[in-house]
Amino acid sequence: MSEDINQRIREKTVQIASLNQKVDALQAQLNGSQKRANQLGSQVAGLEASLAERDSQIRMLESQLAKTKGALETVGKEMQGIKSEQIQILAKKQPQSENSSLKENLALAEMNIEKLTEDLRSVSQAATSVLNQEDGAYEKLRQVLLEFGDPKYRILSMVQNRKAVLLEEVASSLGLDMMQAQDYIEALQAEGEVEIRDSHTIRQAAKYREVIMPRDEWLQLDPSEVFERLEAFLQKTDDSRNIVLAIETVVEVLEQKLARGGALIFQMRRTADSWKKHSGSVEELQYMIREWNARAQALG
Repeated sequence: MSEDINQRIREKTVQIASLNQKVDALQAQLNGSQKRANQLGSQVAGLEASLAERDSQIRMLESQLAKTKGALETVGKEMQGIKSEQIQILAKKQPQSENSSLKENLALAEMNIEKLTEDLRSVSQAATSVLNQEDGAYEKLRQVLLEFGDPKYRILSMVQNRKAVLLEEVASSLGLDMMQAQDYIEALQAEGEVEIRDSHTIRQAAKYREVIMPRDEWLQLDPSEVFERLEAFLQKTDDSRNIVLAIETVVEVLEQKLARGGALIFQMRRTADSWKKHSGSVEELQYMIREWNARAQALG
């Protein structure tokens, strides 16, 4: 009887050990699945942000395209009117020297009209490609508008691509004098598209710089994952308020999940406090984040 009981105990022990192994394996699978789910969530959030930004840029391009097309059509009509007036004047004028001068003016006017017509055709073709969702159509339209478009759009495109530009660069790139460039930039600022800082630096308006930071989602991540999110986040914004919130959120994660991270957390809090007082260099901050990530992994 005793041997039977011992045998059953051994069998149960083996079964329990086997079940424990299965539970451990399932737990490992669950952790892996959770990590993959977090990574996919991060990728989806990034894609959604990119799509939203692309939609905003397309709407802006369509608006500027309509303005550019209208401007080109107006100029074309004006040039056609000039041509008609010059033809009428030519019919009334008899001296050969005056006829020759008018013919030269007419030839120049015709060349200008042909150039404007060709420019309009290029813009229309690029816009049609965007509407048909052809590969590379968005970039093609952007390049066409940069070459032929309204100076205001060209300035806005420069700012969107580079986040911030100098007034002198704008004037030089577009062949404008400083006063003309200043007038266009002030008009864009009045429309809420750009901001003028330090009287000569033009940067994106706040509506383009502000990016939603998914705080609750970040708090569920491991230290290495949240540092990756932080570095990617800085590529989308240079707004100091967003950056401070992002750093403070990472600090919360480290406080919960990194037992020996006191010195690292202290340094990160100092950096966040510094950014609250005045904006620093985003590029330098990205290097610091990589260093923080390496230290966190060593401590973990």
